[in-house]
Amino acid sequence: MNKVRIIGLVMLLFGLAANFLMEMNGFWIGILIGLGIGLLVTGKVKKVW
Repeated sequence: MNKVRIIGLVMLLFGLAANFLMEMNGFWIGILIGLGIGLLVTGKVKKVW
């Protein structure tokens, strides 16, 4: 597992914990979970510039 996937897993777990344990809902928690899933699945960050 490369570093990007580990970061994605950490983001996903933190987002899920914030959503369920602290009962925080909102835009930023959704973004965090979505980015975590995206990084976990793709495993790479693409340069756009």
